[in-house]
Amino acid sequence: MVLLAKPDETILEHTENALKVFKSIKEAYENVPELCGINDLWEHLFYSIFFHDFGKGATGFQDMLKDDTHKLRWKYRHEMLSAGFVSALNYDELYKKAIGIAIITHHKDINKLRERYNTFPSPNGKKLYQKKLLELEPNFEELLSYFKLIGEWSKEYLGYKLDNYNLIFSMDELEDVYKDSALPYYLEWEDDEYSNLHGKYGIFLKGFVNACDHLASGSKYEILDGIKDMSSIFNFSELRKVQQEALNTHGSAFLTAPTGSGKTEASLFWSDTNQNFTKSKRVFYLLPYTASINAMYKRLQKDFENEDLVGLLHGKASYFLYKALSEDMDDYDITKNKIREIKGLSKKIYRPYKILTPFQILKAFFGTKGFEMQISEMTNGLFILDEIHAYDAHTTSLILEILKILKNNYNAEMLIMSATLPTFIKNLFKNNLGISTEIKMDKEELEKFTRHEVNVIRGDILNNLDIINDDLNEGKRVLVVCNTVLRAQEVFEELSEDIDNSALLHSRFMLKDREEIEKSLDNLDLLVGTQAIEVSLDIDYDVLYSEPAPIDALIQRFGRVNRKGWNKDKIAPVNIFSEGSDKDKYIYNPEIVQKTVKSLENVDILKEDIIQKLVDDIYADGYVGKDKEEFDMVQKHFESFNRQIVPFINDSESEMEFYSLFQSYEVVPFKYKLDYLDEIEEGRYFEAMSYFLSISVGQFKKLEKENNVELDGKTYFVDAKYDNKLGLMLEAEEDPFI
Repeated sequence: MVLLAKPDETILEHTENALKVFKSIKEAYENVPELCGINDLWEHLFYSIFFHDFGKGATGFQDMLKDDTHKLRWKYRHEMLSAGFVSALNYDELYKKAIGIAIITHHKDINKLRERYNTFPSPNGKKLYQKKLLELEPNFEELLSYFKLIGEWSKEYLGYKLDNYNLIFSMDELEDVYKDSALPYYLEWEDDEYSNLHGKYGIFLKGFVNACDHLASGSKYEILDGIKDMSSIFNFSELRKVQQEALNTHGSAFLTAPTGSGKTEASLFWSDTNQNFTKSKRVFYLLPYTASINAMYKRLQKDFENEDLVGLLHGKASYFLYKALSEDMDDYDITKNKIREIKGLSKKIYRPYKILTPFQILKAFFGTKGFEMQISEMTNGLFILDEIHAYDAHTTSLILEILKILKNNYNAEMLIMSATLPTFIKNLFKNNLGISTEIKMDKEELEKFTRHEVNVIRGDILNNLDIINDDLNEGKRVLVVCNTVLRAQEVFEELSEDIDNSALLHSRFMLKDREEIEKSLDNLDLLVGTQAIEVSLDIDYDVLYSEPAPIDALIQRFGRVNRKGWNKDKIAPVNIFSEGSDKDKYIYNPEIVQKTVKSLENVDILKEDIIQKLVDDIYADGYVGKDKEEFDMVQKHFESFNRQIVPFINDSESEMEFYSLFQSYEVVPFKYKLDYLDEIEEGRYFEAMSYFLSISVGQFKKLEKENNVELDGKTYFVDAKYDNKLGLMLEAEEDPFI
């Protein structure tokens, strides 16, 4: 009797394929038993995988797989039956319980099982379980015959032969793992009575079982190792000092260097030096903005010459992949399946390099679905955090807390990079993470990177447009950065009237329009934008005009002008207006902005070696006011919050906490509603995504109050003017803290 796991694969074939993945994970994460304090962890994982699909031997499940019409539904969980086979194992009760829970939850967490499949205290649930259990009887002997493979497969995939099990002679011997193990585990969690299974031991069991099962199902039978020699990828004739130092740095470090000085290559050299012998440590490259993540993804795919090595994770990754793939693929369904495969593998333990936002890492520590696999993958991880200054105090505090957990509990190392990192932030990371190594340029080398002449212009931007027009008339390529979308729209309308080759860029463009704008950035005479321009784009203009902002934000804006000027001994002007709009206080701390303007009034040529002192003088008091409250609140409460996140249980309240971090709504302008719905009706979901844009919670609530929001299905449509050159036109900026 051949028992199937899938229509085209037997239980034995799928199990052995999952064990092939298991072998590669065991080799990549050899220190995991030591980290969780369970010497026999790999044995427990072997048995969890070996038995995980035995429940598919039920006759109803087999009938469903063989049904060519695909209409037959079994309406039960095979893992409820699979878990019972742990009764054959000769282990302490805790370990049998662990293996049973790993099996019973490998598709649905305990909360979901409690809702629909509990065998206690529900009499109906118990009756249904016993009824489904009887469906194993016709195939029971076949399942028992698989036990003879334990010795052979354990020797092949575990590395030594296992024989610590008894043969089962009767179905009465199968345990009810839900009642005997899963429910007690859940009640212990409710009562704060935690065992090792509620910690790293459970996380690794669940995370690696899922990884092996999912990859085997996707016909991937091993996880990929990283680049063997990073120096051969970037074959420089001579390394810069920071690159050479990074190549010689073992352990966590800070790297401070100007924009355009080769930080990316330096960070990858650092990751290479901190790899293990097999190059299997996972590398996570964290960036603050979607555009910079997309650009880095494309760059590394090209540099590594192997698209499988690099993964991409952010909220709009599907759309980016669709646009990249659709140029080469005509068939929409083939493209859609390819995107699903690429994204699926990027979420699993497969690719050795991932480019992502910090929020994709944070998710795991808020207990979102699949967090056990995420944390398991991050174990021994190498984390590169680029432009760490770009986050608000609340997010910075959260990042710091998860880095503490990863470094102290999961053997991770991190490289924290920025062109401008205030010393007070550096000290927060130093003190909390025990990082003492600093990689930076010496004064002489820094001076060579001097590229900018600073001018503070009295007044605000709207009263000084004639100065900007003068530069445009002289044929200079001009970059203008405003602090709010409304101000950027006003300035663009005024300046672009006589400039054909111009564009506006901010967060309130639909994806399709933003994409078109980003394609044109290298050839524009005038670009007006908001702070998204600071770190997200590799652009180079002749002159900058900026509204006032904190010094670290301005330094990033300066980096978009005369980007390679140090190569040509060229100095370019960067101009800052002394006044912004009255809405800027909702974005930046006014005190820091005022200090910045005052400091820059005393600067002429902005020598790179004085930037750190400027930054530190302005941030001498560290976080103040609301920023300090936000930072301290996370520090005070996160540890106790994270303690409630345990494996095998997805807590909906914790998930809600995570999604509340995103202070925005995804909406579609009302004028495109029919176009959007047409795409949905045609099944062209990625084209439909192109109509989305983001607005703040405050802006959404105001539109809602004015009856200008319509919910259709799960999509919000907003009745506000939209222009493909200007974006969504809202009458006024809203306080984002509403």
